[in-house]
Formats: sequence, C-alpha cells, structure tokens
Amino acid sequence: MFHVENADFIADKLASELLPNQEFREVLKNALEAVERRMSADGVRDGGRIEFDVDWPLHGKTGRWYVSCSDNGDGMSRSELEKYTTTLAVQGAGKNQSVRGNQGMGLKISAPTRHKKGVLIRSLKNGQRTSVQIGWDGAEYGLIPIGQNDELVVPAAPNLFPAFVTEQGSGTVVTFLGNSDDDNTFVPPARPNGWLLKYLNQRFFRPSVGGIRVVVRVPAGDAEDWPHTLEAASARMRGEGSPSFNLTTVTGTAPLWDNASDRLGKGWRGVVPLAGNPSAGVPPADVHWWVMPTGKGIDLSSRTHTGGSLAVLFQGELYEWRTGNQANPFFARLGVLFGKTRIAFVLEPKGTTITSDFARAHVLVGGVPALESDAWLDWAEQFRAEMPGRIRDAMAEEQARLEAEDPDQERRIRERLRDVMHLLRPRRFRRKPQGAARATEEVTGADDGAGPVVEFPQVQTETKGPRTRGTGGTRARGIGAILSELDDLNGQPAAETTLTVNLTAKWVSEQEADDFTIVNGSSSGLRDRAAALAGEDGRTANILLLNRDFRGYQAILAAVNEWANPEGDDDKVKRIESVTREWVTQKMIEAVQGLRQLENGRTWITKTYDDALSPVALTAAFMADRYHTLAEVRRAAGALRQGRRAAAAAGEVS
Repeated sequence: MFHVENADFIADKLASELLPNQEFREVLKNALEAVERRMSADGVRDGGRIEFDVDWPLHGKTGRWYVSCSDNGDGMSRSELEKYTTTLAVQGAGKNQSVRGNQGMGLKISAPTRHKKGVLIRSLKNGQRTSVQIGWDGAEYGLIPIGQNDELVVPAAPNLFPAFVTEQGSGTVVTFLGNSDDDNTFVPPARPNGWLLKYLNQRFFRPSVGGIRVVVRVPAGDAEDWPHTLEAASARMRGEGSPSFNLTTVTGTAPLWDNASDRLGKGWRGVVPLAGNPSAGVPPADVHWWVMPTGKGIDLSSRTHTGGSLAVLFQGELYEWRTGNQANPFFARLGVLFGKTRIAFVLEPKGTTITSDFARAHVLVGGVPALESDAWLDWAEQFRAEMPGRIRDAMAEEQARLEAEDPDQERRIRERLRDVMHLLRPRRFRRKPQGAARATEEVTGADDGAGPVVEFPQVQTETKGPRTRGTGGTRARGIGAILSELDDLNGQPAAETTLTVNLTAKWVSEQEADDFTIVNGSSSGLRDRAAALAGEDGRTANILLLNRDFRGYQAILAAVNEWANPEGDDDKVKRIESVTREWVTQKMIEAVQGLRQLENGRTWITKTYDDALSPVALTAAFMADRYHTLAEVRRAAGALRQGRRAAAAAGEVS
C-alpha cells in the first residue's frame, strides 16, 4: 500500500501537465455524471440541467464576478462532500474508477491549483445543504475555514442554490474564486465574453444530449453595463434592456458543424468506418467528416473551431485539435489538398485498448498519442481509399478556382524557362519496342512519359575497394538492392521523353492560403512568407501559392510605382502589378522546378524537398535575387515611364 508524504507537491506536479481551462472540463464531467446518476435512479429520460452562470448570491454580497457551475444531479451529503474534496484518487459516487473511467483526481487537482483562493462548493442531498471551500490556505491545499468560528464545513441556506436545483431537491454548485480577491472568473481579463462557451463547445462533441441540457451565460458589452441581479439578467434575456446577458446552450462541436454542413443539403457529412489492422494491433476507427459551405453567415469561429480542423474523439470529448497550418500534414495524409477550410474531421478510435493520459490531453493507442501512432498512418490510408464523393466534389470545386487569370502568362514563362530547364533535365523514358535506350520497369513510366525521375543505374562489372571520404568508389548498399537487380537487369527497350511537370501559380492573400494544405508550413503557413507549395509533399505538389500580402513583394511594387508611376495612375498601377507578378511567378517557378531537377532517389528524396521547398526556403529564394527581379520588372514597365515622359514633353511644348 502506497503512502503519500507530500500531497501538495503531487497536486502541483500533476497540475503542471494539465491543459488551460481544464478545471471547467472537470467540473462539467462531474456534473454530467451526477445528473446521469440521478436520472437513472429516478427512471427518467429528461429534465437534466447544468448551468454555468454568475454566482448571483456571492455577487450580491461582494459585487464580484465569479463563475459557477450548477447541476441538478444527485448531490452530495456532508460526509460525501468532506471525503470527495479532500481525498486524492477517491472512489467516487459513480464507482467507475479506472484508467478509462473517472480517476477521482481531476477537479481536486485542476481547481485549487488554478484558483488559490479556492473553489466554493455547495451541495443539496436528502434535504441536507452543505458548503465547503477548498483551496490554498497559505501552507497547504485543503479545506479553508468559512464559518464564523472557523468551521470548515457549514450549512448552506436555501437561497444559495438556483431554483432548478431546489425544485429538483438535489444538486451541486461549484464556484471558482480565482487567485486574488478582485479576480473576475466570469470573464477573465483579455478574454472575449464568449470564452467559456467556445471552450466547452471545442472540448465536447455533443454534451447536451440524453435529456441533459448544458447552458453558459454569455454577456455582451462591458462589465459596467452588466446587470447585478438574476432578475435583471432574466429581464435582459426577455429583451428588456441591453446589452444582452443570455444563457446559451453548449451544443458541442458536432451539432454546430452539422448545422453548417446541412446548409448544402443532405449528404454533405457522414462517417467512414475503418477496419484498422487487427493483426498489427491497429484497432478500428470511425472518421466523422463534414463539408462546409462558403459565404456569409457560416462563421463558427466565435463558438468552436472552423473548417480545416481535425480532432480525436474519446468518450464524448475532443482531444488533440489540429487547426490552421498545424492541420496541413494531417489533411494531406487524408488526401485533402484543396478546399481545406471547407472540410473538417473527427477521428474516433474504437475498442477497449483506447485510453487517455492523466492530463486528458491525448488519446492513446498502445500508449502513443493517436495522431503520432502507426495506427494513424493505417487509418489515413484506409480513409483515402474510401474517401466520400462529396469531399472529392468539394476539392474539385476549389481546384477549379485555380484557373489562371492570364492564360498567356503560363506560356510566356514556359518559353523563357525552356533553355534553363534543359540544363539539368532528369531523364524519363517510355516503353518502345525499338527504343535505343534501355530502362528498368521501375523507372519506365506510362506511355505519356510520366514515369519517376530516376535514371537507369549502370551495372557495375568491377568491384572496387571500400569507399573513403573524398576518393569516390562504392558505398555499402542495403539488402533491398538485391531486389532491384533480380529481374530485367538489362531493362526494357525504351525511348527517352521530356516531361513538363505542371505547376499552377496562384496569387493569394495570407488568409486565403489557409484554404490549402501547405507543405511544411509550420505554425506560420504563408504569413510573412513569399510563397508556399500546396499539396502532399514538396516533391509532387503542383500548386505554387504566391503571397500578395508579402512585404518583400509589396516593396517591389512600391519601388516600381515610384519610378514609373509617381502620379499614381490607376491603370498604370494595375499594369505594374501584372508585370511584377509575372516576373515573380517566373522566378519562383524556376526555383521550384529547377530544384526538382536534382531528384535522384538518393540524396534528393521527398523529405529533402519538404525542407528545401518549405515556405521559409521559398522566401529565401525570393529575397535572394531581387536585383534581377526589379530590373526585369522595370524593363517591362519601361514603356509606362516613357509614356509619362512623352506626355510631359508634349505638355511643355504646348
């Protein structure tokens, strides 16, 4: 039997691993379980209610804004309240303590450590009303005296409970007191008024189901304009006065995404079941998916994450959110390369082997976070094979928007780059019975010449000594080399062919770039970057995003306009922008395609290209040759400057 010598250290250590706002997750989970127990005992299927609201009795006494969580669950007696609030890893009322269940530590660890003034807990059960406060008393965590004679546990008056708890005859109120006397825990500083609603929606998949409704008070306006009584707040909800002070349902992320997707009609959301790989220990999983509409009225950012997001679902909660640029590699793995912000995913691993870590930060598959596990690779591959047609339709729509605004620009750039692209052209082959060259099947492409960029290796007939640094010679090869030489060692008849890889350039704003799966975008994506590739990896991505907001590009525009268009003529501004974009586009295409010419399957492989063609690297390419870019743009815009001079001269003559 273990004994704990310093429980306060354990509390602080465990709390350091928790996510922000974890105490509100813990109190809601406790409330949900309490309401479910009460409803089950009563044999009813509805009437459950949980409210996050101002602690109105405490506000009336102090004028301070404290947030409380009230529920009409089964409540706690005096002895239960003392036991559950002061014992770590306690077997709770639900009797479901386990690695996959309630661990009996969550609220006791997350609340007092985040709110040193403590949490005030009032509970009603069997007509008995009890109140305690647990927090930091200056020496240790524990019950803080709240009675007139320093009692730790005191009776609670009936008016200290919301009406819906009193009507039920059981329930609990938990109030968060912050770290100082004047803390506002209802709407903490530097947070939007709807912060708690958004957090709970993002944390829970569908909390307001099964006859239980969860609501959060969402104020509008500034604190000095808020009502100071529950009656005044209720009047605001009826439209009597402003600003609003409404109780809003916590639906969870799934219903919000459902409603947005349903605007497109039926069939734009669903679930793809994945078999996993039982022989390799990969459990099955479901992928919930949504396709979102575009346009006004569908912004979800004030209530939850928007499209272009992915989370992992476990026991009704959402973990491991990947949003914005952090979602790019995961969307690419799932096969979504275009229209990323219109699509959202929730991965739900299935089976008894799925657990979560203590901090409730990760869903674990074999002890490894789900999105870092080998299981994720299997699931993603299976999803790509079963990708719903509606997702493919949405991607096709977004890809269609990439049509070039100037169809001749691509031709001009291709003609100018023709010679330089032949300087180091990778060899490609297609099958041809009378072909003069010979190529192995592995490097022979389809009849259109779209084979891999790998030259046919020469067969060595003479063995040299061990390779030494700087002296050439051979290198030790893996056993896989045997397989490449077993059959068709001399290759097949083939003809060499030239293949131009399509690379579509698209000028976008930094915000528009969020709609694409950016290669190696890190957390910045295209923000303050010159360019990025959109696709699965740097070797094969066929969309080049060019940032029209990038300050390096804007500086060139400003310099050319100052030189050729100081009068600020709008038509000239458009012409200068057009030629600038064309020459910048050419430079960046050359940087990408030129580097891809080095591909050899050995030193230049996919991972190499992910690094070499990242947004940071492409920005370096942009900044490295501004002299020639500016010179070419000035030369192209020279006619505008000459026209201005001619007009000025004509004016002087007249």
